[in-house]
Amino acid sequence: MGERSTAFGKELKSLKILTVEDNGSMRLLLRTMLNTFGISTIRQARDGTDGLTELQLYDIDLVISDWEMQPMNGRDFITSVRAIGNEPICFTPIIVLTGHASRSLITEAFEIGATHLLVKPVTPASLLHRIEWVLNDAREFEAAGGIYRQPMIIQEREGLRRTKTVGQSTWALE
Repeated sequence: MGERSTAFGKELKSLKILTVEDNGSMRLLLRTMLNTFGISTIRQARDGTDGLTELQLYDIDLVISDWEMQPMNGRDFITSVRAIGNEPICFTPIIVLTGHASRSLITEAFEIGATHLLVKPVTPASLLHRIEWVLNDAREFEAAGGIYRQPMIIQEREGLRRTKTVGQSTWALE
C-alpha cells in the first residue's frame, strides 16, 4: 500500500506551508493570501536549495513553489524532493507556480511529481481552490523512474481542451 500526501485530511488552518519563490514581492503576496485563509505557519525559501533545507529542518504539510528560480529551479527542486529514498519528505504535496505555462511545462511538472499547478498571476480564489483540492486528494504515491508521484490526468484548458495521459497515470487540473 502506498503513502498519501502529508496534507491529506488536514484542516486548512492547521497547515504548515513552505513557499519557495525567488521574488520577494510574490513571497509577500503568497504569505498575505495564506494568512487571509487563516494559515499562520508559513516558512519561506528563496530558491530550491533553501527549500530543501527548510523541508529537512521543519515539518511541512504543503509546498508552493515557483518553477523559474536560481540557482536551483522548480524542476530540480521537485525532482530532489520526490527522489526515492527521501521518505517521508517525498510525500509532501507541491503546488507549482509559473508565469509561463505551456503544454510541455505542465506535462513535465506532473511527470516529475508536481501535485498541482497554478499560472501567475495567482488570485486568492485560485490558490484556495488548489489548496482545498490537495487537502481532499486521497491518491497514493507510486514509485516510477526513481521518483514518487501520484497517478494523474491532465485536463488542459484555455483552448487546448484535451485530456492527456501521463504515462499510465491520470491527472486533473480542476
